[in-house]
Amino acid sequence: MALALQDEQRELDAAPSTDVSRRRQLTHEQVLLLYERLWQPVLASVLAACLLVGAMWPIMPPSYLLGWLGALLVVSGGRLWLAWYFHRQPAKRRRQRRWLYRFAWGTGIAGGLWGVAGLTMFTMEHHGQLAALAIVLTGIAAGGVTTLSPVAWMAPLFVLPTMLPLLVQMLLQNTSLALLLAAMIVLFLGLVLIINRRLHRTISDNIALRLLVSSRERQLRVSEARYRAIFRHTPLGVMHFDREGRVVDCNEKCLDILGNSRQRLLGMNLLTQLNDERVAGAIRDALESGTGYFEGTYRTVVSGKQTPLRAFYSALRNEAGEVVGGVAVIEDFTERKLAEETIHRQAYFDPLTELPNRRMLIETLASTIRDRRDDGRVGLVMFLDLDRFKIINDTLGHAVGDELLRQVSKRLLLSLDKDAMAARLSGDEFVVMMPALSSDRQAELSRAEHRAERLLSTLRRAYDLGGQHISVTPSIGYTLFPLGDEDVGDVLRHADTAMYQAKLKGRAQICGYEPSMQTQMSWRLEMEQALRLALAEDQLSIAFQPQLDENEHVIGGEALMRWHHPRHGWVSPEVFIAIAEESDLIVELETWMLDRCCGLLSRLPVEILPRLSVNISVRHFTQPGFVEGLTWVTGAHGIDPTRLVVELTESIMIDGLEDAVERMQALKQLGVHLALDDFGTGFSSLSYLKSLPLDELKIDRSFVSNLDTDGSDAAIVETVLAMAQHLGIDVVAEGVENEAQHEFLRTRGCRLFQGYHFYRPMPGEAFEALLAGREVEQAGQDRA
Repeated sequence: MALALQDEQRELDAAPSTDVSRRRQLTHEQVLLLYERLWQPVLASVLAACLLVGAMWPIMPPSYLLGWLGALLVVSGGRLWLAWYFHRQPAKRRRQRRWLYRFAWGTGIAGGLWGVAGLTMFTMEHHGQLAALAIVLTGIAAGGVTTLSPVAWMAPLFVLPTMLPLLVQMLLQNTSLALLLAAMIVLFLGLVLIINRRLHRTISDNIALRLLVSSRERQLRVSEARYRAIFRHTPLGVMHFDREGRVVDCNEKCLDILGNSRQRLLGMNLLTQLNDERVAGAIRDALESGTGYFEGTYRTVVSGKQTPLRAFYSALRNEAGEVVGGVAVIEDFTERKLAEETIHRQAYFDPLTELPNRRMLIETLASTIRDRRDDGRVGLVMFLDLDRFKIINDTLGHAVGDELLRQVSKRLLLSLDKDAMAARLSGDEFVVMMPALSSDRQAELSRAEHRAERLLSTLRRAYDLGGQHISVTPSIGYTLFPLGDEDVGDVLRHADTAMYQAKLKGRAQICGYEPSMQTQMSWRLEMEQALRLALAEDQLSIAFQPQLDENEHVIGGEALMRWHHPRHGWVSPEVFIAIAEESDLIVELETWMLDRCCGLLSRLPVEILPRLSVNISVRHFTQPGFVEGLTWVTGAHGIDPTRLVVELTESIMIDGLEDAVERMQALKQLGVHLALDDFGTGFSSLSYLKSLPLDELKIDRSFVSNLDTDGSDAAIVETVLAMAQHLGIDVVAEGVENEAQHEFLRTRGCRLFQGYHFYRPMPGEAFEALLAGREVEQAGQDRA
């Protein structure tokens, strides 16, 4: 196996890799395209020539017209013969550059013949014939661009000889009409040459990508051989035992985990010699029912080593279906245990900013409200929202947006007293709580304004984001508590309402809550009504972010809803989705999106778009008839349900794990694939995954973004990947923004990727164009 690996590596190293070789290969592919497309312009040229001769017949000598037509037919026949002869040549001879020059000669001569027509058939007295001449020449020139653009200079070689004689004739007439027509010809030539340049770039990029894919396939063969060679050195322990439970074989990692030598472990009876009945019971389960599972701290028989491990046992059967033994896959999850504890900690802290998150804020604020009612003092809550954050995030990228949020968090911490608390609520929303002020409400109300102004002054200073100095200001709303018998939700809602009131005043504004303030409620009601109208008037659209496999092939995408309001412009999904989720409107929106996505799947065959992911909210998922509705829409569009991936969040388990599993099982029976989105940021624990019928996990972008800088995030991602691999669940890493993250994930076994490193979310037309481009590449590979 090692020799085979070396041979394949030598083959890969011998493959052309220099810039000169790549340029030669690119030129060869361009020439292939020229000859494959040649029959189209030649046929169109002959038909157009016949039409032109018919139009000129009444006003020009028939002998001349027939002579010109005959010359064109001879040239056209010669070009077709050249294409036929080219395709009969061996592949090696077709790579010679002379074929490009032969093609160019035919193209130039054909363009010259059309130029002769423009020069000799020109007439200002017969407007009909002049119009026919101009239409035919411009049509032939425009059509030539579409087939000659693989080589940048080939289209000008045809278009300029075709059109310049007509332009010269127009200029020689020296009339206003002729000069106007000449100007139009100049404009047409400019546009045609620009279009030719763009088409050439697109085709060249597609060819280069196809060549890259071919190179990656060679690399994949080497990788597969390498993986086979290192299987016995996998980081997981693998053990083989017979029907009586005696150890037959194991790898080195298994010996390391169990702290045993090979001589002592081989031949040991796992059913009788183990001092842990839990492990023996799991092995019996595997031999009797097919599978067994153990998770816990295990103390080995010989060495007494205690190791937290997880073991999966599976029965091995012969051709008759009889159990002849079993195999165990053992994982030492000492480090993963620590990572799981980190995930638990992140239930109370935001992984990006390391500030307390919503859950911790709510629990702390609830306790503080009770304390203030008891001692008569007041507390202060300030709600902050960063102005223009979405524009910065969309324009400069998520990496810059994340860094901005981190710097804002640091400034918040430095500007607050030690008993104050700053929390990140979501997105670019922060909450500052000062838990214990004085009992003088009026004095503290006045001081609250000054505190908010100091905070505003601190946060509005420019931020250094990778050499760019960006100024961002917050809108701040504040409220004192307790005002009466309000709870945590009331206090946060008061501060939130005051913040939106501040936003209505403009950027960098401060506003305190007043009981009579209803602006926010009115605004939300207005937006909800506008959203209902948007659904009826087709203001909503869907963007798609492609998903790629390990070979960077586009194998699907995620559908993302967008809303362009006639007056407010693009509305943030965080805003209108939140509004929709407060009512049953989210069900209508997601039903609309499911219908559109199923329609796209029905239009595009599985070879072009294998799968498409759609986010489904908890409210929609728990609606009666959700499964039936999904069954109907897939049937109405006639699509295979296995091409649809329903993405759910961990919050589906809030109302009960059993109900969630029951609904998910119904979707699985339909054939729909299920994905758990934003894994690790919600309510579930790793143990829930054993109960959920999932096909894939989506690692939350908050873990992916710090892979190359944060060891904890890297450990968490490794945990999720290893766990998913053992459970047979695919993993999609979203939010991949650089090659370092991509390489880290790929080498750890992640096979599906999504993020700005590959593609940003794009409109449906661009997504279909991307997929169509991939189809062209694959078709080209088949021909090659």
